[in-house]
Amino acid sequence: MIRSFWKNIAALALLGMLALPAQAQDTSYTNGKVLLQQQRYDQAMAELLPLTGSDNAYAPEASYLYALAALKNNKPDEANQMLLQLQYQHPDWAGMDEADYLLANVLFEQGDYPGALGKLKELEGTALANDAEGLKRFYLTKLNDRTAYEQLLKRFGADKTVAQVYADKLIGGWYRPEDRQALENIVSHFHLDRNRYLSEEALSNLGFDVALLLPFQLDQPLSEAARKNQFVTDMYAGMKLAQDSLQQQGIHVNLYTYDASADTLRVNRILNMPELKHMDLVIGPIYKSTAKVAARFAAQNNINVINPLSQDVEMASNDHVLLFTPSVATQAKQAATYAYQNFSPKTAVILYENTKDDTVFASNYRRQFIKLGGKVKVYKKISSSQTTATATVFNSLNLLDVGHLAVFSDKMTAAVNAVSLLQGKALSLPLITYENWLDINQISLRQLDNLEVYFISPKYVNKQNPINDWFRQQYISRYNLPPSIYAYAGFEMLYYFGTMLQQYGPQFNQQLAASGISNGVFYPGIGYTNKRNEPQPDNQYVPITKLENLQLTVVNPVF
Repeated sequence: MIRSFWKNIAALALLGMLALPAQAQDTSYTNGKVLLQQQRYDQAMAELLPLTGSDNAYAPEASYLYALAALKNNKPDEANQMLLQLQYQHPDWAGMDEADYLLANVLFEQGDYPGALGKLKELEGTALANDAEGLKRFYLTKLNDRTAYEQLLKRFGADKTVAQVYADKLIGGWYRPEDRQALENIVSHFHLDRNRYLSEEALSNLGFDVALLLPFQLDQPLSEAARKNQFVTDMYAGMKLAQDSLQQQGIHVNLYTYDASADTLRVNRILNMPELKHMDLVIGPIYKSTAKVAARFAAQNNINVINPLSQDVEMASNDHVLLFTPSVATQAKQAATYAYQNFSPKTAVILYENTKDDTVFASNYRRQFIKLGGKVKVYKKISSSQTTATATVFNSLNLLDVGHLAVFSDKMTAAVNAVSLLQGKALSLPLITYENWLDINQISLRQLDNLEVYFISPKYVNKQNPINDWFRQQYISRYNLPPSIYAYAGFEMLYYFGTMLQQYGPQFNQQLAASGISNGVFYPGIGYTNKRNEPQPDNQYVPITKLENLQLTVVNPVF
């Protein structure tokens, strides 16, 4: 890698030294940062590359951002070369710790685990030390080649994280009787929990047991059940693929299925089965009618229960119940926060449909926007079934000095009127609304693309992600159907919580806040902490998307 670096660096440096006028440099640097935030990585790299020469005032920052864009663009070799250039040309740059952290990330992506671990060791005692440990644990958990891992252990055995992840892998499925002494040595040397790693239960009951309480409707006629519960079948299919992926990483998850309907008595009977009290995690039930039963079980047995679909935060009534989907309140608050931070002036017009869910959404949005310092000029309920009255409301709006329009309705009438209003009076006025508008046939994607429309997209999946091709092929090969949004959700959910079980054990609640918000496999973000690092009961990351050249782009990425 080092030998080829100097051969290739000349071309980078030559491009970097092409002089740009000062104003052009400012523009290129700003454009590069914006394009990076918009996940338009190729364009960001093109803007930043001419600024990376050693005699350019922006060179260190531009080099770092270029490397970050290259890594995000699945071009780790280019990121590596640029970071080595940065170290050579600007060794005293104030952000060198961040560059070292990024280089370690790149080395991990290239499969150079020894190089990455050596680079992270340089960050001990710095402000990035905790982040470095998290990065280390993330990639070590993904290393499934036992022989390769044991080579690392020989070289970095004094590193607690390296040793502990190995111990986790042993009890997660690698363990053989001859490993007992090695496991004893690690637990003793690093003062690990002996009950977790060396108890009879730990060594005889390897892997994690997860109960799925979902409405499979096995007591219904097959044709009727297939129509009603296709979403459950899709979700379960996604979980099975996640189970396979976790298995390949040395994380053994045993799935136990139970047919749980909206009947509270039936769900109560299931939860009273003796084996349920020995589960490491429960996913489901999904219905509000059974929420109290599940919450009581979670609290009494100290077992985490995940509701896979609900957006009602009231269903998470104690610390052991979590929602995988952001609640309506969280979606509204995050959307209002984005609008306040990005749209000017700080004024809003809010229209919402005459339904309970839309009213709750609008109320939370309004409250958060005002809390941040914004002003709501119009806050009005509409009923799209009354087409003439709805059109009158939209046409009578005064958009002078309005920073943005928010419309919380998934009805065609409201959407068409909003688009017509903006096309006629305010082409550049930002509009924030639900992602469902993308499926309204009376409005073309081109119309939405030409306007400044931002979509609240809690179920957004990046279909351009290369791993999506793998998932789609695997799913079609096994089930002869393309994956639905529920299949993606099932995979993402089991993969995320399976990883949590592996890293922290069944009582992972406290670590959720410490883990922060991170990228999922398909989802742009998953996390259970707010900006004050306080644990929350529902997923706190809500993607806000916008059409760019007819492709949905996340405008509020995690990083």
